[in-house]
Amino acid sequence: MNSVRSLMMISAVASIAMASAPYGSALTASGACGLITRQEAANALGAAVPAGQEKQTDFAVKDGSIKTQMCSFGSEVLISRFELGPKASALFAQYRQSLVSSSDYQSERGVGSEAFFAKGQLAVRKGNVGLIIDVGQNRGGGAKERMKERSLALLAVARL
Repeated sequence: MNSVRSLMMISAVASIAMASAPYGSALTASGACGLITRQEAANALGAAVPAGQEKQTDFAVKDGSIKTQMCSFGSEVLISRFELGPKASALFAQYRQSLVSSSDYQSERGVGSEAFFAKGQLAVRKGNVGLIIDVGQNRGGGAKERMKERSLALLAVARL
């Protein structure tokens, strides 16, 4: 399930962050559901999707927390947004390193500060904010999925 894999990714980022220098800050009020519209999610999936449902989670870390927001448009389109703090680049690099051996790993250029595709999801960092975009995970993955995730990521990054 998409949300389970995204939660696993967020837990991995939180675990890496716990070993890092302290930080913390809040995400903006617009949340993850403010980064893409229902119509954009439906266009990417190629099918109707329900309205986005947002959940917020705070992962406690030394001297702060990682504020995480996840927006699900049904079970097939998910966007997660999380604050990585001033050590964002290092945290993202550690997360990338943990997935570089995945059979579907691929660096993505031109999206945010840096991005990569692995395990059927596009991970993006722009400044101190991280995003995970997942489209059609239950439909088989591959190049078409990557392109759909990339198109949503470009929209989301522009709205950060």
